[in-house]
Amino acid sequence: MIYEFLIPVVTIAFLKKGSLQRLSETEIRKPWMIISGLLLQLVVMFLYHRVSFINQSFAFWVVVSYLMLIYGCWCNRHIPGIKLFIFGTLLNFFVIIANGGRMPVSLDALEWAGLSSYIPAVVEGVTKHQPLTEFTLLPYLADVIPLRPPFVFSSMVVSPGDIAVTLGVSWFIYKGMVKTV
Repeated sequence: MIYEFLIPVVTIAFLKKGSLQRLSETEIRKPWMIISGLLLQLVVMFLYHRVSFINQSFAFWVVVSYLMLIYGCWCNRHIPGIKLFIFGTLLNFFVIIANGGRMPVSLDALEWAGLSSYIPAVVEGVTKHQPLTEFTLLPYLADVIPLRPPFVFSSMVVSPGDIAVTLGVSWFIYKGMVKTV
C-alpha cells in the first residue's frame, strides 16, 4: 500500500520545491535496528516453509522483528511521521501477537478484492496470514479493508495499522523533502 502513496507524495513534494537530497540528509538514529527488524521479517517469511526450525518458532521471530523495528523507530520519534508509523506498527503488532503470530485476514475482504485465489493458502496456513474467524482477537485491527484499482496499483486487503504506517511513511518523505535547510 505504501507504493501507491509514494508517487503522489514525491510529486507534491517536488511541486513544493522539495528534493530527494534534503530527504537523504535526514539523520536517522540506529538505522541498523530498523533495517535488521525489517530484514528479519522478510527472512522469516521467506524461510517459513523451507526451514522447520523457523516454522516451529515463527511467532517468536515475528515478535523479535517487530520489537527491533519499534525500538529503532522509537529512537527516531523526533522525525516527522515516525510516531504515526510506530502507531500503525503497534496496531499490527498487537493483533498479530493476540492471534498467535499471524495476521488475521478477512476471507470476505479477499474475495471482494478479487483475491480469492489466495484464500486456500491462507486456510492451509502457508502464509503470514490466518483466516479471520469469530475467535479472532482484535478483529477490527486485522486485514479487513479491501482495496482494488483504481485506488491502488493491485488488489489488496489492509489493516488500520497498514494505513497508519503508510500515512507515517508518506509524511516522513514529504516533510523530509520540503524541509528548509
